[in-house]
Parts: sequence; C-alpha cells; structure tokens
Amino acid sequence: MKKQLLLIALFIFSVSAVNAQSKSSFSKGDNLFNVGVGIGSPYFGTGYSSSLPVNPSVSYEIGVSNAISVGGQVSCASSKYDGYNYTFKESAIYFGARGSYHFNQLLKLNPKFDLYSGLSLGYVTVSISDSESIVTGTASGFGFGFYAGGKYYLGKSTAIYSELGYQSLSFLNVGIAFKF
Repeated sequence: MKKQLLLIALFIFSVSAVNAQSKSSFSKGDNLFNVGVGIGSPYFGTGYSSSLPVNPSVSYEIGVSNAISVGGQVSCASSKYDGYNYTFKESAIYFGARGSYHFNQLLKLNPKFDLYSGLSLGYVTVSISDSESIVTGTASGFGFGFYAGGKYYLGKSTAIYSELGYQSLSFLNVGIAFKF
C-alpha cells in the first residue's frame, strides 16, 4: 500500500512538474510592463552629446490571445551639440501603440524565454533650438516601426528584455519587465 501511494505521489509530482515546465512565459490575459532605455536614435546625428545618456522608455501590453499582445509605449530623448560658441539642442517625445506576436508556443520555447516581434504606430514631436535663434521650431507626425525582442524571466514575474528594430526613438531598447 505504501509503495502504491508513493508511486501515485511520484506520478502526480511528475505530471505537475511537466505542466509547470510546459507553461508558456506568455498567455492570454497577461499584463506586461516594461521599463527600459533606448540606445541609438534615428533622430540625432553624429557629433552630438546626449543630455540623457540613454532614451528612457516605458511600455504596457496585455495578452489578447496566447500569442498576441497589444498596448502602448512612451519614449523621450534629447541631445545637444556644443562647438565654436554655438549650441544646438534637440528633444523628442514619442507616444505609440504596439502589437506583438509571441512565438513561445509555436516554437515550444523554454518557459523562461519569451521571443516576440511586432509592429508599432506612433506620434512623435521633435523640438529644436540653437543659441543664435537661427534654427528653432517643432515638427511632429505619425510613424510606424517594427521590432524583434526577447525576455528572459529571472523569476515568475520579473524578466530582463531587449528589443532591436526601428521603433519609437531608439534602435535598441533594453530593460526590466514585469508580468502581472
């Protein structure tokens, strides 16, 4: 009798462990909150020193299916050029919507990984000024982007992430993600 109970307990534990391991790192209803920094901007040229060494970014997404999430993102950036008694400043802010496809179940990935790609559509406002008041103004408009990224979960709800692509104000975003 003890052997049978032990075998049943071992079987239940094994099935539970397999189910826990096969649980995807992304599913319908998941809330994802990312806080990161962007590196490399399509808006600011060479020779500039950044007022912010990196471009801060926050995003939120909710899982609408076991593979698709939708949400929004806000990013900002600024730079400054100093030289020959002349200063040029530029700043930008981005508000956008984003949608991602998560490849976890399709590729049967380890639950610690979340591999995704997506599209974004946003509105950016760029302001410029210089010390001589020769160049001043603001420009804004809509733009789209694409990205591929991944998260590595350090625990049940905390991950580090990286996204590469043309989106918001940076070519590369890295940071920490929270799932709740």
